[in-house]
Amino acid sequence: QILLKLEDNRLVETVGIPVDDRGTPRLTACVSSQVGCPLRCSFCATGKGGFARNLKGHEIVEQVLAIEESFKHRVTNVVFMGMGEPMLNLKAVLEAHQCLNKELKIGQRMMTISTVGVPNTISKLASHKLQSTLAVSLHAPNQRLRETIVPSAKAYPLEALMDDCKNYFLETGRRVSFEYTLLAGINDEKAHAEELAALLHACGGGYHVNLIPYNPVEGSEYKRPYRKAIQAFVDALESRKITVSVRQTRGLDANAACGQLRNEFQKNPLLESSPPSEPNQLLESSTPSEPSLVPA
Repeated sequence: QILLKLEDNRLVETVGIPVDDRGTPRLTACVSSQVGCPLRCSFCATGKGGFARNLKGHEIVEQVLAIEESFKHRVTNVVFMGMGEPMLNLKAVLEAHQCLNKELKIGQRMMTISTVGVPNTISKLASHKLQSTLAVSLHAPNQRLRETIVPSAKAYPLEALMDDCKNYFLETGRRVSFEYTLLAGINDEKAHAEELAALLHACGGGYHVNLIPYNPVEGSEYKRPYRKAIQAFVDALESRKITVSVRQTRGLDANAACGQLRNEFQKNPLLESSPPSEPNQLLESSTPSEPSLVPA
């Protein structure tokens, strides 16, 4: 996990995740798209640190270069799942995506763009017909519960979000992945899994659910579910023919959820400000232990 200082002294995080996939080494870079995040999902450390500005396209690309320099290895995969909401900075995200693909030769299918859902943006992304995966941070199987976890969901009904996901698949041919952070006693019951399966089947099927057991954030009321509850949730989805994986969590003792490292160094929450007129550069980095990622 690397903390980067920008030219205007703002701090952002990026993460390198090395994986040995059946003898083939891969290095995934998890990049930030904003300094902080304005959406303030209730479980997320990034939102608690406040929001300052969007990142420039080159600031996103330079995070990948920083990972390569730190690990002395070429980045093979990129996920836009770090700090910020990529769809609120879509222009710069697309610029970075193009540069990573054309200049750094990272295949489009090796990149994933994450969103918690911003009205009228998934269709814009679909119009570019990228061959990258769209990962939607769902976190709840119904609108009422989702609004309590993701406040911005009030402006984007779940039915409309699912319709946009279906249209994204029809327009691009790329499967949508759904990120679901499991919060003990909140959204991790078998009934929630059953409702989630029904929601996905109603949307046409062919989807994948990536379960993320909650990585505790200081000051949060949420807790990590027990393994038994996680497995019961998986079993309920799989019995209803939903493809599911559980994200391996590392760094539970290292303040390593996205946003926690930045918050440790920046004690006061940021206030929103206008972007500076001068371009920014990535200046400094530090590398604590391995992280676990929570999606944007």
